[in-house]
Amino acid sequence: MADDKTTENKDDKRPPLQAVAPDNKTPQFDQSLILKRMIDPVSGFYLLLCSDDNGVTWVPEYSSQGKIYHQRDINRIAEIPFEHITMKSPDGTAFYLSVSNDGQPVFTKVGDSQ
Repeated sequence: MADDKTTENKDDKRPPLQAVAPDNKTPQFDQSLILKRMIDPVSGFYLLLCSDDNGVTWVPEYSSQGKIYHQRDINRIAEIPFEHITMKSPDGTAFYLSVSNDGQPVFTKVGDSQ
């Protein structure tokens, strides 16, 4: 991390990094733009950000609280088909929730034959 200039330092005389949009002369993707540690200008905390356009725009991916989900992530998750979902009742009994062929919810106690 010593080679990048993601934070301001009075002793550092190097010019700040410039964003470079990909074109015919620079078709390669810069690997240093994947999960780059930068300070969030809103909160002041470090985030891990990614850029899919060689640094022109930055998208926060991880904070100290964990993964930051975006609409594209939600769309991908929504496309995953589930056979069943495991749920627990207040007394701790586990049930599988699934859907019958006619679209009705079906609860089956875990351990019972399905």
